[in-house]
Amino acid sequence: MPRFDAADEYFNRSYETVTGTPYEHMPVVYGVFCREPGMITGMQDVLELINNHCPGPVTVRALSDGDRFEPMHIVMTLEGPFGQLVTLETTYLGILSLSAATANMAAIVEAANPAQVIDMAARHYPPELLVAIAEAAAVGGAAGTTTPLGHAAVITRYGISDDRIQIGSRDSTSFRLHATIPHALNAVYGGNSIESAAAYNHRCPAASLTVLLDDEGRERDICSEAVKRFGSSLYGVRLDTPANRVHQGGHEKADRALEMRILSQVPPADRKAAMAALARHGFGPGVTIEAAYTIRDLLDKLGSRHTRLVLSGDFDLDKVRAFRLCNAPADYITTGSWVRFGIFTSDILRVFENDHWIPRCKTGRGGELIEPDGLPVVLQKNAPTASPPETDEPKVL
Repeated sequence: MPRFDAADEYFNRSYETVTGTPYEHMPVVYGVFCREPGMITGMQDVLELINNHCPGPVTVRALSDGDRFEPMHIVMTLEGPFGQLVTLETTYLGILSLSAATANMAAIVEAANPAQVIDMAARHYPPELLVAIAEAAAVGGAAGTTTPLGHAAVITRYGISDDRIQIGSRDSTSFRLHATIPHALNAVYGGNSIESAAAYNHRCPAASLTVLLDDEGRERDICSEAVKRFGSSLYGVRLDTPANRVHQGGHEKADRALEMRILSQVPPADRKAAMAALARHGFGPGVTIEAAYTIRDLLDKLGSRHTRLVLSGDFDLDKVRAFRLCNAPADYITTGSWVRFGIFTSDILRVFENDHWIPRCKTGRGGELIEPDGLPVVLQKNAPTASPPETDEPKVL
């Protein structure tokens, strides 16, 4: 293919070097790999890139979205003329980079179970990445995202009905557009979380009502007022206490009674880890394990067992694991701290010379790469002809 503005310039100049020579049409096989484990995401975009820019013949063998891979295992091979493939490397490596984020989301989802995890990363990254991040969250098992654009993209790509999606051969799951009341809305309603929620509920009656508790610094009081004001229509409450303040009624240091209650529920083999989790995330400022227990206990005491508890605020994998070790109550955990970028590389593995495939990987690389047997063909595109019959249309498998 010709020059590609999204390519590293040395690939464009490589294309110019071989144009009009036999090397432009030399068959080669690229192998794509990563130095860390991950879970594939973005493969459909890669296939669209290749299909749109390579006239063929091209054969792509690859894992699919949702498949796990190990370090240095080849996740995709591209076989075709050097001139068609050389300028695409930069772009497809970048597309696959969110596979590290997907793996991290999958680990958070596993750690949070039975609580559901909501992607809230859009605000932390350029809007150009919004769709790709939402799709990575979905492939990683998130139960939803917070932007209409991200949600719509996921449903378009993976949706099977309403808000249900299916990734590969997995069971279908729900993927919803989630929204709770933000601090900004409370601010314009006189800093009153209950009046803000009432207005929200009036104007958005179809939305699940989830009241934010921390805005006035009175989490317990606002929780009680929300139950009294909204009753059975109170779908949820959200804790988002900032990292410089202890929640209302909370303890700066460990409370022995709650510690004993928590540790009594933990299997003996896990108690040392649970004690370490309590030391990191149990008490003090921010959204803590103590805060989760406090609000859940209060909701139950007030007869509002149906009301969900939503936790937000710096929930990375370590914090989620700490909460789960201590059986901290939660129905939903929102996180914007899950996105990671994996560094993928693509090397030529072999070239076709003198009617034979000849290994041509750079010295030192070939011995560390693992090329799995039976990578499935996911794109097969024949060379164009003057009048291609219908059966020669490219097949994305």
